[in-house]
Amino acid sequence: MRTTAKYEVDALVQDLVAQFSAARLPMPVVVLSAQEDDPELDAEVRAVVRAVQEAQEGGDLPHRSVPHVSDGDPHQNAIAVLDGLARGPWARRGPSWYRGYPAPRSRLVAAIEAATRHVLDGSPLPAGSEPPAAPTGPAAARPFEELVEAVLARLRDLHWRPEPRTAGGEWQRLLSPVLNSTTLIGAFVLAALTSLLTQASWQLVAGVLLAAVVVLGTTGWVRRNTAPLSWLGPASRWFATTTFLAASGRQAAAWSLWRPRMSWDVTQARAREVTGEILKAQLADTPPAERDRAQQFHLQLRTLALLEDLRRAHRSWTPDARARKRRVPPVVFVPRADAASGALRVLGAISDVRSRRSEQDPLLVLAAVAHADVAAWLEDDHPAPVGVHTLGARRGPYEDWVSDLRVRQAPSRGRALAWTLPVRLTRLQLQAGETTRLAPVPVRRSWWFLWSRWSVLLALVLVAAGAGLRVQQLSERYCEARLVGSNPDAVWRTDPGGTRECIGVDTGSVTFAGDGSGIRLSGELPGAGADRTGADIGLRTLEDAIRRENDRVAALPNVRYVTVVYAGSLTTAAGQDGRALNSLKELAGVHLAQVRNNAGDPLKIKVLVANGGQDMYFQTEMVHRIVDLAARDRSIAGVVGLGRDTSDSDTALTLLQQAGLAVVSTTNSASYLAGGHVNYFGLAATDQEEAAALRLIVDGLATPPPDRWAAVLTRTPTPDDRYSPEHAKYGSAMLTDAGYRLIGDRPLEYGLTPNGDPDYEAALATACHGNHPPAVLYLAGRADDVDQLMHRLASDKGCARPLAVLTGDDLTKAQFRTGGTAVAPQATLYYTALSDPATTARGSDLAETAASVLHLVPAGANPYEDDVFSDGSLALAYDATAALQAGAAKAGASQLTGTGSVMAALRAVQLNNRPTGTVDFREVGPLATEPQPGHGLHIIRVRRDAQGAPVTDHLCGRPAGETAPLTGCAP
Repeated sequence: MRTTAKYEVDALVQDLVAQFSAARLPMPVVVLSAQEDDPELDAEVRAVVRAVQEAQEGGDLPHRSVPHVSDGDPHQNAIAVLDGLARGPWARRGPSWYRGYPAPRSRLVAAIEAATRHVLDGSPLPAGSEPPAAPTGPAAARPFEELVEAVLARLRDLHWRPEPRTAGGEWQRLLSPVLNSTTLIGAFVLAALTSLLTQASWQLVAGVLLAAVVVLGTTGWVRRNTAPLSWLGPASRWFATTTFLAASGRQAAAWSLWRPRMSWDVTQARAREVTGEILKAQLADTPPAERDRAQQFHLQLRTLALLEDLRRAHRSWTPDARARKRRVPPVVFVPRADAASGALRVLGAISDVRSRRSEQDPLLVLAAVAHADVAAWLEDDHPAPVGVHTLGARRGPYEDWVSDLRVRQAPSRGRALAWTLPVRLTRLQLQAGETTRLAPVPVRRSWWFLWSRWSVLLALVLVAAGAGLRVQQLSERYCEARLVGSNPDAVWRTDPGGTRECIGVDTGSVTFAGDGSGIRLSGELPGAGADRTGADIGLRTLEDAIRRENDRVAALPNVRYVTVVYAGSLTTAAGQDGRALNSLKELAGVHLAQVRNNAGDPLKIKVLVANGGQDMYFQTEMVHRIVDLAARDRSIAGVVGLGRDTSDSDTALTLLQQAGLAVVSTTNSASYLAGGHVNYFGLAATDQEEAAALRLIVDGLATPPPDRWAAVLTRTPTPDDRYSPEHAKYGSAMLTDAGYRLIGDRPLEYGLTPNGDPDYEAALATACHGNHPPAVLYLAGRADDVDQLMHRLASDKGCARPLAVLTGDDLTKAQFRTGGTAVAPQATLYYTALSDPATTARGSDLAETAASVLHLVPAGANPYEDDVFSDGSLALAYDATAALQAGAAKAGASQLTGTGSVMAALRAVQLNNRPTGTVDFREVGPLATEPQPGHGLHIIRVRRDAQGAPVTDHLCGRPAGETAPLTGCAP
């Protein structure tokens, strides 16, 4: 098979890349030309370069292509070629394993060029346009020294940058060294802040961050805007020390980190010299010989800056190991190099600069030159012939070139362009046809790409502060992190909304309220009336009080105690504190029961607080922490709380059952839990019982059969909410059994907006704007959804008719008397309550205990009408804690004997005169499928009076412990 020129050139390029990868050998400027003077062959040569370039576009070899420009000044075209190579990223198939090629030296020279253009043209040159060959405007008539000073003044205005800065990115530029982990300064700042977060208060952390921003931001501003400090940059150092400028300059090369003024004087002097040469290269009245010399100086300086940028990007023995990451050279393709486009000047300048310099740069150039241009370009004014090479010879062209390179650079040899590797292609090679498919150069990856400035910094930090870094790493996982022995009972987790929450049990010094001024639920528990007195009852207050009581119990001599774990939802996202208010009240009830019991009972109570996160999203994670703790602490008798039904409630109860821990639930109304777990004891009426109670209201409405249409509104099912679907199931069944037809023949779902508010638009459009307006709305949602529903009903004309709204026990958290929850004028709201302390707690000691322990003294004749007690959350937790302690006492449990029989003993518990009534577990059968007897249940009605104020009426109910059916439930 005949080999083609494309194949031979591609093989040459691959060989050059291999030589660079293996030994970092010198890279030439490869010039392709036809052996014969034929325009068609010249076109074939250009096609060879394009073919090799197209092959590399499918690989990872960094490359650039020089477009051909046929008009304009050749010198300006050559400068534009070099400027294009210095700007923007180098093309490759995939992302770079290391950062792109920086070009600070090229940008410095470009800044001088931009300032010169501004002075000569009067305004900056538009992007992509070509400057005039020789300015002829008013600037051309000004004195030369005045032009130089004007350029330097403009350069100072530009702050030594090629273009003016935009105001929008100023702060980003100032703060990037502070907050960017890839820089040494930023990495140190971020590492220090992370360590401080685990050991210091937020005020100290904020102060350190502010000081770092001010100091480093000021330093960055001074560095960018104050001329004497510009010597710090690598471009300025190169500009002040390069021998290319020192050869003809009046200022000797001098640069010192400790002598900025001397360094700046050298930079200024050299900027003045370069400015003068660039002006001479463009002014029309410059003598031709001097102008040619100035253009050569300008072109070679630009070329030197580009090559130096590339050389520094491949420099060996750097902290970031850049030479080991950049395994291949950057390649420039010039499909058509001629005099008019300036490309030939660039190729010549590369060879000239390399011959003058001792440093070796990595740039590889592949260019196509017409046969007519080769002789004039390579051999003009040079008596000795230039050695050219033919592909396919026994010895490769690169070997011939590199072995002769050191001799060809000698001026006495008279050889032109020593760094140019001319290759002549024969007609046979060029016209052999497409017989070979080219492939991209294989780029071998190196594991050194894992090494970076960050890893260098990490190594330094590990050596200098290994202990601090270890604490920082542990603090990302544990709420209480220590170098040795971190607390495993509480861990950090992030919910889907992005809120970082501490999940688990508050052993050690863990507090879910943070430092007392951070995570809080409310300043104090809301009450009815400003005259109610009381101390601050935030989460921090309760946790501190519980910890003090635990310490008091532990200090008693010969004490016997059991530990009760309260499990609830104690942390929330910012602005959603009300969603954890129910758990805060329950925790207050647990603490009151603890203090009341420990005042006289021989078996004392310790309390541990467990947090499952907002809406109990991390319930399973919390239970795992409780189970692990129970394996180490044999005093844990069981769990109180778990009052929210979620998709993983079943899993959580199973884990606790396997660990032998009883659960006395407070407000969880799930119907399936008692039937599936022998360790579950619920004080709350189930969703099935609530729906059956509301049936009495539905029957009492006496709606005519033709008007018996109802709508069930339920939240769109989500993986973490099982309450709404079950609530909707029993509500739909009850309405259907009562003779009502459901609009849409199914529950109508409504979603939530991004900020958590319900969106009833579609659901109410179906319910109220159809052919059959509903007489009953059954809300199978949460208490947070009621207020928005009432506002929509008040404003929706389709719902402007008498309407009965039914819902379950979750509505006990609503605030009707304080105006926190609205009632539509045409609606009458009926909801069930698990407990009504105003009617059941008069004979209990709950109010007296709250007054003495937490200093809560509600106003009014009946203290249980205060919002602190009225919803029953505090009372249910108070009774649940007492019931669990009673079961432990019957089982003879303590920290000395263990708590193995508490689940069995709970089925013998009966407590009278409790705030919720009678707590009686004697008739609670294990794994019973029918509703458990004895749950307290009340029906509350809310409507507006003649003045528009909400009025709340207790229609009927029964206290806990009674099994008689509800009576007197007239709507």
